[in-house]
Amino acid sequence: MALSEHEQRLLDEMERGFYRSEADVMQTASVRRTRTNYRSLVLGIVVCIVGIGVLIGGVAAQQLWLGLIGFAAMLGGVLLMFARGPEAEETPEGDSSKKKAEERESFSERMERRWDERMEGDR
Repeated sequence: MALSEHEQRLLDEMERGFYRSEADVMQTASVRRTRTNYRSLVLGIVVCIVGIGVLIGGVAAQQLWLGLIGFAAMLGGVLLMFARGPEAEETPEGDSSKKKAEERESFSERMERRWDERMEGDR
């Protein structure tokens, strides 16, 4: 179904406004890619399990201080599990493969490219 000129102008205006507002949001939310740190994940799980055991042992022995140590170990284990890994390394600029170029595209650039491809396919 074809759009009238007025509707097409309104749609273009809305898209420009959307892209501008999205660019503002993307600039304020700096998202860094991090690699999954399996070492801290496994270590955190182990510490958490040991903390649960110590907590249960403290409750069974009716020793408050042992229960608190177990709770602290559990908390430390959970914090260790969710600790951020080192930032992902950037690929060298000399790599010009299509996949790497697409990964560097922002969300709005990807959507605009897909929109353009769709519009070219309809013509």
